[in-house]
Amino acid sequence: MVYDRRKELDVGKAVIRISLPYIFELANSLELLSRLPDEDVPFQDIFFDLFQAENTLRSLIQSSLFSPYLRVSFQLAQTMMGAIQRETGPDKTYTRTIARYELWVIKNSYAQYRTALLAELGSLNSYFVTQKGGYDTVTLLMFGENLFPADLVSKVPEAIVDAKEAAKCLAFEMSTACGFHAFRATESVLRRYHAHVTGGAAPPKLRTLGVYIKSLTSSGHGDPKVLAALKQMTDLHRNPIAHPEAILTTEEAISILGVARSAIGAMLAALPVIPPTTATPLTTP
Repeated sequence: MVYDRRKELDVGKAVIRISLPYIFELANSLELLSRLPDEDVPFQDIFFDLFQAENTLRSLIQSSLFSPYLRVSFQLAQTMMGAIQRETGPDKTYTRTIARYELWVIKNSYAQYRTALLAELGSLNSYFVTQKGGYDTVTLLMFGENLFPADLVSKVPEAIVDAKEAAKCLAFEMSTACGFHAFRATESVLRRYHAHVTGGAAPPKLRTLGVYIKSLTSSGHGDPKVLAALKQMTDLHRNPIAHPEAILTTEEAISILGVARSAIGAMLAALPVIPPTTATPLTTP
């Protein structure tokens, strides 16, 4: 009996990158069974094919990321595994001859399994993440902080999470969410900027872009160019996106990221580097 690892896998994990070469090698290894001869042959002539197919199948149904989702074909996989192991078991001699009927049993069990597996793989929700604008897909999915100036990590580490989320949302075409996270990252930097240029003055009670801009303008602090960039960002994007009926397009989300990067870069230029502490967020994806 094949151990069912599905009971121990966490099936609630997030999106996982699929290795396409793995699928190719999986098909190559299992298809060896369809080419088994239709006559009695020395066991040593087909041992490698059976051994490779057996190991590939065991890996697929016990330890691959697909195993929790291959439910319809799972019983057929066990049947096929049993047919193979009856011929490759430790009690079988390597120099024996394997009969055509025994080979037919393996080929027939594989044919049934192949039909069920293809149907099941075809029903999985698999998608190809296309490139968005000039942004590299791997960067969007794994290193979103690289969309912003390099000193964001050292100067405003609390903004890293939103920077990463904004990039991932753009990759998966969740454009409105991308906009929200871009603004959240900007607001994190603005809080640091406000504290720095005002000499540590108390932050506004309502911590939004508009309120911070009014606070800096009324107190006479902050670079006018930075304030102008933030006001443009607020007027053109932040206020409209706050309405429930506003839905961003991919191009609009890309534009917001560009404006956010410009405003964040201008503010970061005025901020000192913060020495890391045990509370500094990790930057690994």
